[in-house]
Amino acid sequence: MYFNSEKMEKTIGRLAEKTPEVGETVSSLLVKKAFTYLIMAPDDLHVFSQLSTANISQRITIAYTGAFGVLKHRLKQIFESVESLPDEESKGPAFRVHERLTVKYESEKHTSLH
Repeated sequence: MYFNSEKMEKTIGRLAEKTPEVGETVSSLLVKKAFTYLIMAPDDLHVFSQLSTANISQRITIAYTGAFGVLKHRLKQIFESVESLPDEESKGPAFRVHERLTVKYESEKHTSLH
């Protein structure tokens, strides 16, 4: 047997306070609770459900034996925004790509990505 039913979502919390303009991007979560679907802002998740959110930071260490300056030069050829970081902030040579990824010199054989 095949049942085709219409599904309805209910917008709740801060997301329901104002109607978005046409073409406006809305950041939201779709949560299925029992047989209902709820659309809510990520910050409202703990208010309307027993779920919570968390941020995960990841650091990847890669083997790299070339000159750190050459790595920076090559990334500048690929990406528009590559900026050096002060040594005090990064505790060694480092630079940031597009204000998102930090590339840090760890040792003669390793570079890390944060």
